[in-house]
Amino acid sequence: MKRKLLFIFCLITLNAIAQNFSGRVVYELTVIPKAKNLNTDSIIQLNRGKISEYLITDNYYKSTSFQNDKELYSYTYDNISKRMYDNYADKGYITYRDSRKANFEYYGSEIFRDSTITVNGLECFMVKYDSDYGKSTTYYSDKIRVNYETFRDHQVGNWYNKLKEVDGCISLKTITEFETHYEIREAIEITPLNLKPSDFDLNTKKIIVASPYALDKMVEMEPLDQHQIKLYRKLVQKGVEKLPPEENYTSYITFIVFKDGHIDYTDTLHKSENGLDQLGIDIFKQCNFRFEPGVINGVKVSSLVYLPIKFGQ
Repeated sequence: MKRKLLFIFCLITLNAIAQNFSGRVVYELTVIPKAKNLNTDSIIQLNRGKISEYLITDNYYKSTSFQNDKELYSYTYDNISKRMYDNYADKGYITYRDSRKANFEYYGSEIFRDSTITVNGLECFMVKYDSDYGKSTTYYSDKIRVNYETFRDHQVGNWYNKLKEVDGCISLKTITEFETHYEIREAIEITPLNLKPSDFDLNTKKIIVASPYALDKMVEMEPLDQHQIKLYRKLVQKGVEKLPPEENYTSYITFIVFKDGHIDYTDTLHKSENGLDQLGIDIFKQCNFRFEPGVINGVKVSSLVYLPIKFGQ
């Protein structure tokens, strides 16, 4: 009797997955270099770790990256607002993008139903893609699919069109070729879950601002006066003197320009050992730059800004 009940339970679970998947998929990243001297650790770091957790249900998904079991970054999609929210663990703010604004140009795809492999115990068919991002091969299982219509208008990553083309199947393995290496992202755990909209709530302790990519009109720096120009050139020259001859360096200052024009959360994109990133912050603060806020739908909004400060030619 127990075996019979267990068999029925398994059938119900598999049937539920096949009809409309809601749950968690854990992926592992593997980097295969084309040259022996390639630093694969740095590539994994750029990808924010080897392990990522993907939660998905109708209208929502969330991808979270981990390094040594520590959350580094996540992005969450909400089909109601059509936004994608980027959340870095070490930042005091969350930025949002408009999922309706495509970020790559896709040239085409080709489905190979007869080319199959097994991923996490599931038979998967192959699809080849070509885009500005490069060439990739992705494997899908008909047993792990979502309602693609709940992701309509999601153009970032060509997401809606790719889902629709494979009848809502989600990726279980992707191989992407780059000039120096291959990146393989493969599902190592698939767990059905009854997810709710509240499972995708954002961290309410952080402020939420627009990404530069969400703006209709970008943030603009107000014209500098003669004192600011003279001070800027003087401080930049100090940085140039720290560099070897004919060497250049660009420090990227990050900060929030709020819709009323005030500035906060000043930081640098990188932390170099030459001290020029800290000097970049000093230049930014001492020169007292002013900015006109960015605009979405004719309304000023608070947004993240990246400002390059160049040392050298």
